[in-house]
Amino acid sequence: MATLTIQNVKKSYGAVDVLKGIDLELENGEFLVLLGPSGCGKSTLLNMIAGLDTITDGEILINNKVVNDVHPKDRDIAMVFQSYALYPNMTVERNIGFGLEMRKVTKEDRERRVDEAARMLQIDHLRDRKPAQLSGGQRQRVAMGRALVRKPEIFLFDEPLSNLDAKLRVEMRTEIKKLHQRLGTTMVYVTHDQIEAMTLASRIAILREGEIQQFASPQEVYERPANMYVAGFVGSPAMNFIPATVVSENDRLGVSIERTARGERSSVFLALPDDLQSIGEWIGREVILGIRPETLTHRSDAEMTQNKRLQPFDCQVEVLEPTGADTLTYIELGGREVIARVNPYNTSNPGETMAFMVDMGKASLFDPKSEMRI
Repeated sequence: MATLTIQNVKKSYGAVDVLKGIDLELENGEFLVLLGPSGCGKSTLLNMIAGLDTITDGEILINNKVVNDVHPKDRDIAMVFQSYALYPNMTVERNIGFGLEMRKVTKEDRERRVDEAARMLQIDHLRDRKPAQLSGGQRQRVAMGRALVRKPEIFLFDEPLSNLDAKLRVEMRTEIKKLHQRLGTTMVYVTHDQIEAMTLASRIAILREGEIQQFASPQEVYERPANMYVAGFVGSPAMNFIPATVVSENDRLGVSIERTARGERSSVFLALPDDLQSIGEWIGREVILGIRPETLTHRSDAEMTQNKRLQPFDCQVEVLEPTGADTLTYIELGGREVIARVNPYNTSNPGETMAFMVDMGKASLFDPKSEMRI
């Protein structure tokens, strides 16, 4: 296992700044996911950790040793690529063990490690086949086996599942999770898929245009996003952003939001929980209320009696999208389209007014100018 420290790392190609000062620190055995859209710099950062790309400024340390000028083969890192990068003329067994062959590992030790990796990845029955005879998922397992036999300090994964179909992606995601639990090795994983990030990571670094927007655990990223970009990027359906005004009513701070109910425009007051009662300086000012669809649903008087953070309001239903377990119910709040997750048996028809409740204890408030969390 190894620690990984990235200190003010920058990367420029001429006048184009790809990475603008990245700071990250991983403990032994952590699973870091670099998450962001195409072009945000996540693969560039991974290549710099691997030594496949040079650093413009800053330092990368493995086990507290600066490795900026250390050759990739001497960093004790194994990388799994998106394209698998298997040798087409070699069998599965030879593909897995070829790196060890090049490092002059003894035949006995090499065979033992290949056996272990093949059994762990459940590909021991494929050892005599060549890559052309394998499915996408099997090829990816071979690529992982080749990295596994190295017994590296750090595993690097560059969007390894993007070429697989949806079902295989779920299966391989589980295999990678199991692999990390078995080995306890430090891993860095690049993806643009927020589901992969949430399910695999011990911590997530969300990148945007070469800068880290938030570096935290998956739950913190989901429940307490640092800004509107993070809030909108993580979660499906995405977080609702509703223009609102902070007001005081009956000695309680809350937000006032425009809504349509019974065919008429009016406003609704939603009280803020105790931990947000300290934002008195925002009274009379506009904010953006962030609410995830699952915290907005049909009204239940019994639940509201037990949980004082649940706030009721009525609103007109615009569109319904049944998904089986839930029905995505579209309403209009603050002049924006808002999605609520509703039990299929509690929905109202489009055009009708429906009773809703929202868990304000799980709401987020953002500054509309800076888009940062308040």
